Amino acid sequence: MANDLWTTVEEAVLAALQAELDAQVKTLVTYQGDWQADLHREYWRFPAVLVELRQSRGAQVTLSSYDLSLEFTIFVIVRGNTAKRREASGIYGILAGVRQALWHQDLGLDLQPLNLIKEEPLLNDQEFSVFAAHYETAMVQDFVI
Repeated sequence: MANDLWTTVEEAVLAALQAELDAQVKTLVTYQGDWQADLHREYWRFPAVLVELRQSRGAQVTLSSYDLSLEFTIFVIVRGNTAKRREASGIYGILAGVRQALWHQDLGLDLQPLNLIKEEPLLNDQEFSVFAAHYETAMVQDFVI
């Protein structure tokens, strides 16, 4: 898995979210970009969930072993104002589904269970509500010397 870590984790996150959120969201995709700039340019159907792999970091543990951490963000976007956030298919319900699908799960991979770092509102206006849920995980990578 280490050779294709990003793709493997990305596919596993998408599959877990699809299984949990299938009836709640209309767009579920991986994403790398500027969501604020793309909010009006992309053809996302709402509610939308975007998965953005942010970074991986390595920390040497022994001469041939590293702890490799991976961070990613789940963006939840709904069209509508504050009242829409509380509806069944609103942002709070979708975030609860994201937590159910990911938090403390290893997604069937050789990873530490996913850790929820934080959830935060990024935009709340009359047109859109956008929240971000930040997660991290880690694995041990051994190299043969």
